[in-house]
Amino acid sequence: MKKVLLVIFSCLVAASAWAGEIVPQFDDGDALVDYTAARDGVANPADIQALNPGSTITFAAKFTPSVADVTEESGPVAVIETGGTTYGSGIWICNGELHYAFRANVSGNNDRTFNDFEFADGAGAVKMGDIEAEQEVKAWVSLDLNSGIVLSSVNGVKRITYLDTFPASTNLTGNRSVSFLTDGSIIGGHMGGLNLSVEPLLNDSNVWGMNPVAGTSLRGQIFSQVVDPTLLPNDPTPASASLNIDPDTFTEVSFDAAEDPENAGSQNPDVTGHFVTFYRGMDGDPNLGMTPLYETFVPAGADPVTVPINTPETFELELGQEVFWGVEEQISGAPEGDPANIVGPLWNFETLPATPAAVSQPENEAVFEGEQAVFEFTFTSKTAASSAWYKEGEPDFELLQSDPDITIDLAQNGDEFTSTLYVDNAEIADQGYYYCIASNTAGDTQSDSASLAIKRMVAYWPLDGDYQDYSGEENHLTPYADPIAEQWIDGVKPAQTGQALDTTVNREAAAATDPFIAAEYTDELTISLWINFPGSDDYPAAGHFRGICSSSSDNNWFWEIDQRDAGLQVNAPGYNAYSYANLPLDEWTHIAFTSSADEVAAFYINGSQIDITDPGRYSINQNNTPVYFANNNGTIDTMMEAKFDDVRIYNYALSPEQLAGVYYDVTGEQICVAPNAENLQFDFDGDCTVDIDDLAAVSLDWLNDMLFPVAGE
Repeated sequence: MKKVLLVIFSCLVAASAWAGEIVPQFDDGDALVDYTAARDGVANPADIQALNPGSTITFAAKFTPSVADVTEESGPVAVIETGGTTYGSGIWICNGELHYAFRANVSGNNDRTFNDFEFADGAGAVKMGDIEAEQEVKAWVSLDLNSGIVLSSVNGVKRITYLDTFPASTNLTGNRSVSFLTDGSIIGGHMGGLNLSVEPLLNDSNVWGMNPVAGTSLRGQIFSQVVDPTLLPNDPTPASASLNIDPDTFTEVSFDAAEDPENAGSQNPDVTGHFVTFYRGMDGDPNLGMTPLYETFVPAGADPVTVPINTPETFELELGQEVFWGVEEQISGAPEGDPANIVGPLWNFETLPATPAAVSQPENEAVFEGEQAVFEFTFTSKTAASSAWYKEGEPDFELLQSDPDITIDLAQNGDEFTSTLYVDNAEIADQGYYYCIASNTAGDTQSDSASLAIKRMVAYWPLDGDYQDYSGEENHLTPYADPIAEQWIDGVKPAQTGQALDTTVNREAAAATDPFIAAEYTDELTISLWINFPGSDDYPAAGHFRGICSSSSDNNWFWEIDQRDAGLQVNAPGYNAYSYANLPLDEWTHIAFTSSADEVAAFYINGSQIDITDPGRYSINQNNTPVYFANNNGTIDTMMEAKFDDVRIYNYALSPEQLAGVYYDVTGEQICVAPNAENLQFDFDGDCTVDIDDLAAVSLDWLNDMLFPVAGE
């Protein structure tokens, strides 16, 4: 769950001689850069120490924005940033709000908008807070990739954001150029975490420099360290941003006291008690100016510290209520509000709404034709409830049980309901997105949409003297030049695979399909083919990579070979290539790769899996583009000179066993698909079978020992 905590600090630690002007927890002398006047990074490159790879960085700025800065709607206004066209991050004014944007990818992710907490895909953005024109701003933001925490402060009001996905480290300073405010005009070249986002206020083509109020004090800093959030009250229960708290059963909150700065993991010994305050929230606003719901003091004690609530003596929870609460750590008996106290995060939770509240959402389904697809939506309701299922379309339409292939069940267990949709005899016409609407007397709640896909082969090119698709999907290939008789040769095993295509005699025998979405509704893909690669060609191409099978328009996906050394690689959105093997020369070789919905790619040579990526390392888009065969994008430079046979594309990730079967069907050779399986631990001769030969290997050492001293001595 995405979590954003507002944090209001009076003071983290007692003031000291080295406390920073903007970031009190830092020594200003530790800043990597420290400016007191506006600065153009494009004109002054490489001004910051490289943090590459890096895991921690903090930006800090003091400025007084003008009315124009705060009201600019066409694009982001620069505060302080570092980086170039590939890597970097920075603070930006976006129509009166401060946002921290970060980027670690050369291209793509242009659908990134505000509050994008997915940094693993190369781009993200986090709101820091609101600012006002002609009012001094002191703001800072810390990014810690060790924990995925973005901690920020705007005039003492702080937010903690937990990134959903993030790398352990990246190039945090990019090209090492730093801009602070600049000169109030469009400033090309300043990136600092921006890209060509569909959101104009995060688009690097729309950047403005700042026009701060004349004569006001300015300061911009970047540090390689981060502010430590563990020195605050922490670990609240319920977790901050929790939803669907049941007012009928919920009776207390709890938290751990702030930690000792000198002894991590232990309570701060100076904490003598906890001032705890609860506020009524609305639309994410804690309404700090209103009278608190409840205030209490809890003496210091062991963690977790508990606070009873939801009673006539405290305050009572209601359906559809948002509650904010915070803890001010009392230091050495000081009164509430004393600057020595530690004021921690302002956490929040929401009670069950009066309308149905989602508990679990429908999940994507991919089944074979004729199988049953099942979708479930679980929700709570304090009153009687009903449900209906819909399929997205133009317009959306309700699924009715008068259809013999549709069944809808609604099961109740106390306040919890589960609505289940069964789609029997699934077929291609059933593909699409489905959602549920749950209803009670207070209103309706719509579930997330989930996809239904039919798993199948979406292209099959035997290359038996033609470019036709025999999968039934009509994704035929069209060559770039008229075919010649010499390009059709005997295949891998002519009796089984028929003919093959030889592009060494006709480079432009390469081909492409009309646009289609190979991974539609599945986010998965398998490509399988036989190839005989003779080695490097002598074509005077600008580059060395030749396409095997690709859909590289719109940066979709591609599979290619380095013709110099037969190195195989795949790519995905972001052009972050993954190389995995070198192809044997002058022999028929079966190669395949799969891409799964959990963003894992697996690679096969001659039926055996030889490599697999970590989750999140490889992904594909669902763009409607041509598939290019024996080339990358229709250019003659990327066309490949080789022999090809039996090319298949599936819209799902085949298993190792299934791909071993594809290989076996041609060669008759068995493949050991799991040589490290637990039940093969005694396969001493490596033939993928535990048999008498392995027992014989053990018997050679029967009764051998290394005991000392020898018995009888």
